[in-house]
Amino acid sequence: MVVESGGNARAGRPRAASAAQILEVAAQIADDDGLEAVSFRAIADRLGTSPMSVHRTTGGIDALRRELVAALVGDAIKAIDWPTGWREMCRTFAYALRDLLMRHPLVLEAHRQSALEAPGADDIAHRVVRALRDAGLCAEEAAYAYATLHDFVTGHVSIRLGRGDFESTTAPAERRGASVFVDHHDYDRRFETGISLLMSGIGATLAPRIRS
Repeated sequence: MVVESGGNARAGRPRAASAAQILEVAAQIADDDGLEAVSFRAIADRLGTSPMSVHRTTGGIDALRRELVAALVGDAIKAIDWPTGWREMCRTFAYALRDLLMRHPLVLEAHRQSALEAPGADDIAHRVVRALRDAGLCAEEAAYAYATLHDFVTGHVSIRLGRGDFESTTAPAERRGASVFVDHHDYDRRFETGISLLMSGIGATLAPRIRS
């Protein structure tokens, strides 16, 4: 959807903006400048309407921010094509979460403050835990295995977003030469290796139970 410029909208009565337009612009602002940058004024300026019009449509800035995060998470959840088998399910979850957080850093920002509230968000956690329990982990092991996978993904994305993909070229040459990553600085490889090691660890925990 292309958002029209505010242009000369203020010469007459400010045009009204739909809830979908407001959410789209709010996502753009948050992805560019952070969730706290989402304000009625910032949205109104981009849409060529008035802050009060945005307020009337959304019901308040906190409600708008919550709805924005919920909409992005909900869209990502709907797009997941769930496989069978605990390994494939864990991988699907990990990559879907990584892609969502990389595409919309505002979701990670919101997640740092509190658990995500979006349709289906809790269902995903239970789905992964259930798959791990069906594979042979007890309830506690399955919950912590899910938590470990979740925390690895969010930690990886936090570092990647904070440092950027070009850290290896922007850091001083002396620092780059001293780093353990001097010859191995591929974020995608790092992510895949981490997921593979986590899957191997879970598999090793399950192996004796499967044989018995």
